[in-house]
Amino acid sequence: MKTSLVGVICAFSVACGSSTAPIGGNLAVKVTPPDLELTNVSPATVYYFAIESGLAIRANWAPCADPEKCPGIPAFSSRRLAYADIGGYSATATRVVVYWWHLVPSGAGFKPDSIRGTVVDLPRSGA
Repeated sequence: MKTSLVGVICAFSVACGSSTAPIGGNLAVKVTPPDLELTNVSPATVYYFAIESGLAIRANWAPCADPEKCPGIPAFSSRRLAYADIGGYSATATRVVVYWWHLVPSGAGFKPDSIRGTVVDLPRSGA
């Protein structure tokens, strides 16, 4: 009886786990001019959006929630992001904010689990 009760409790606790809770892990960002190297250190695909920090303060954007259209990095993989592909980037930019999230099922589609951000200092031009 004890064995079956433990099994039922374990099955119930797994079934009640939140599929919308933030997925653990991190997005590591390394500056490698003229790119950023984004490394997904998590067990699920990471989706991201990078923007120059001054523009980030006033930008009105929403995270992409379509895994077929969003730029994503598979689990434990890396991708290079050219400075030219960073929103608002110019040669005078000194900081970039890289926002990132995982997508979790929500109704008939997906939604971000939570949006995190990493601020990256860029080297000065000519330095």
